[in-house]
Amino acid sequence: MNKRNRILLVCMLCVSVALACGQATSPEPTAVPRLVSPEPTQVVGPTATLEPTATPVPTATTEPTAIPEPTATSKPAATAIPGWSKFEGGGMALWLPGSYQGGNLDEDIDLVVQTLRNLGPDYEQMAQVIEQNPSMYVIWAFDSEIGPTGFLTNVSVTTERVLSAVTMDMYLDAVLEQLPAQFSVVEQGVVSLGERQAGRLVIEFDVSGVVGKELLYAVKDDGTMWIITYATGAEEFDQRLPVFEQSALSFSTEP
Repeated sequence: MNKRNRILLVCMLCVSVALACGQATSPEPTAVPRLVSPEPTQVVGPTATLEPTATPVPTATTEPTAIPEPTATSKPAATAIPGWSKFEGGGMALWLPGSYQGGNLDEDIDLVVQTLRNLGPDYEQMAQVIEQNPSMYVIWAFDSEIGPTGFLTNVSVTTERVLSAVTMDMYLDAVLEQLPAQFSVVEQGVVSLGERQAGRLVIEFDVSGVVGKELLYAVKDDGTMWIITYATGAEEFDQRLPVFEQSALSFSTEP
């Protein structure tokens, strides 16, 4: 049991690596132009009266062309999935099956920690990690339907500020450089995630003979990189993968 706890702890910490790609810089403020009052117009004396000219015949007028109103560009919104629950916080939203528990750690940290402790002493170490690091995740949730491997399948969302010059390939390479030796990448690429482009990694790890597997998506939104990670036991990964992918498609950020 202790061995499994250590594996879960390693899983949680490693998928939350901070990459410190630097802070985005703000543009210099634009100078406000100074308004200059016009010089008064000189009044001239009356001029000689001119003979009236012929009044032009009015021509048919055409209706002015309507100018279309600009359409506001909206970001993809999270789509409701029947039987699933919406998890939101920190300006994002994600849908997960109804068996998942957890939430926004800024608001629900006590509830999440107590729920973990209610699972039994095997999960006390994980509860302590979350309790001591509430700012590690935007949201964190786990599947209360624990599979045969005993691995606590979990989903986390983290954020990081990045420079505009950081491409998705650069970001994924930086993630790979910081993975421990026990972690190996079995899939890497840039994919379409709904209307967004996202980096995608499938990572397998083997610690003390127990194998786990993770699906990670990185989504860049202006100067913020959102990292969505689904972790489970390796034997359960293929069965859970369709649910992970459907959940990732529901991810949205709010303006």
